[in-house]
Amino acid sequence: MAESVSTTEAGTHFLSSLDPDKARDERPAVERFIEWVGPDSLMADLQGDRVAEYARDEDGDGTALEPVRAFLAYSARMAFTEIDLVPQLHLGGTTAGLSLDSPDAYRVTIEGLAALEQQVEELKNRRPDIAGALRAAMEDKDFRENAPLDAARDEQAHLEARIREIEDQLRRAVIIDEDSKAGLANVGSTVRVRNLELEREQTFHLVSSSEVDAASGKISIESPVGSAVINHGPGDEVTVNAPSGALRLKVLEVVG
Repeated sequence: MAESVSTTEAGTHFLSSLDPDKARDERPAVERFIEWVGPDSLMADLQGDRVAEYARDEDGDGTALEPVRAFLAYSARMAFTEIDLVPQLHLGGTTAGLSLDSPDAYRVTIEGLAALEQQVEELKNRRPDIAGALRAAMEDKDFRENAPLDAARDEQAHLEARIREIEDQLRRAVIIDEDSKAGLANVGSTVRVRNLELEREQTFHLVSSSEVDAASGKISIESPVGSAVINHGPGDEVTVNAPSGALRLKVLEVVG
């Protein structure tokens, strides 16, 4: 059950979770949305049709709606809303101004996007600990043979690189919903295929590279099989350029 939080309170909560620079950039769009739906109204009462109406009023500008998407995704994770209202923005082909077919688009499901946002938040929360380790290591004035300092610097470099990578993915994220796929395989689809050489069937779930879990049958759309079946539907035959050689698959079923 959603908490009794006003839109204004939820907006304050969301903006305070961001880095100061990002909060400054996203505040105008978030506050404009809050003012539009009602600053004293409860997030739990916010309905999908109101969100969709706001998106239409914004003329489908994915750049302007991106902060609202992030705010609604955060509200769903924090249980401020009863359901995830992000799909009602209908950003399937416009997030960050990128189209579904753009080579720069990072195609991802709603769940995958939420996981990325949570991951980058957790990584940023590690910054104070690493900064503390650096300060402690630097108290040893002999920098020539300071293994703790080297280790702290390496950890900081890896952390910042990963944060930049995820933030880049979030900037290029294009949310894939069922309507935008038009029955063809894409991120979030469960696909059943037949290996035409071996006459064997296989079922897998297509996900973004950040959601891969081979044990659960989740494969990346960037993998050889994923890139071969993407944008194909039942009855299509595709060729997979696998490391072991080319193999032919026939798409039998696409769900989602």
